Amino acid sequence: MKLIASLFLLISIFASGAGRNKLSARRIELTSSDVADAAERLTGHRASMTNEIHLLAGTRLAGPAITLRVVRDEGASLTAEGLAAIKVLEDAPAGSVIVLALDDDKSFAVFGSAFATLAKSRKLAGFVVDGSMRGLPELRRLAFPTFARGSVPSSAGGHYRLAGVNVPVMCGGIEVSPGDFVVGDEDGVAVAPKQLFEEILRKAKGLRLEKREMLPLITKYRSYTKALQEHSKAVQRRIRYRR
Repeated sequence: MKLIASLFLLISIFASGAGRNKLSARRIELTSSDVADAAERLTGHRASMTNEIHLLAGTRLAGPAITLRVVRDEGASLTAEGLAAIKVLEDAPAGSVIVLALDDDKSFAVFGSAFATLAKSRKLAGFVVDGSMRGLPELRRLAFPTFARGSVPSSAGGHYRLAGVNVPVMCGGIEVSPGDFVVGDEDGVAVAPKQLFEEILRKAKGLRLEKREMLPLITKYRSYTKALQEHSKAVQRRIRYRR
């Protein structure tokens, strides 16, 4: 019965997967900092996870979130819950980021090298786990993008159960909803709400361009203030030219 209940939670993946993953088809070169700054300016809320969620393996990830909420249950079936998690990965559209929030004690490993191998073979974008991982040497060999609080030997199997799939979760101190766009790199993880994705993307590209133009000016003038003045003049010239 627990297996049936867990698998029933997966139905929402199929209904929204195709439309949501239009985002993953777009190559995103922006950094987590670009997205965090743009999202915060547009929403007024912090858009990056706490630095406790950090890069363990791989380099970077970008893609729409599939969210999982996992809760403490000492009576949970190791087999049933493992199969439920496997089905999430196998049914997730390519390019998805698996965002998993572990309730209660975070010092249990929810995924390891076997799950990372499966996810990589399914062309998923990566894992973001508010909890722990294990098999770190193998994860690094696989180079599958993985962000978590750390690594521990103890498995969450038999201690936790899957309580929700594609539901809002608190991960790394911020709320992540299914379909939100997640960007992770060496700086950490940022999240763009799906409703504002296009606007955040445009804003982030603008901030990235501004930074790219400012850096050589700072070097040239050896002054941030002077560089900012010259950059402002250049922007005004571009605006006049377009008119």
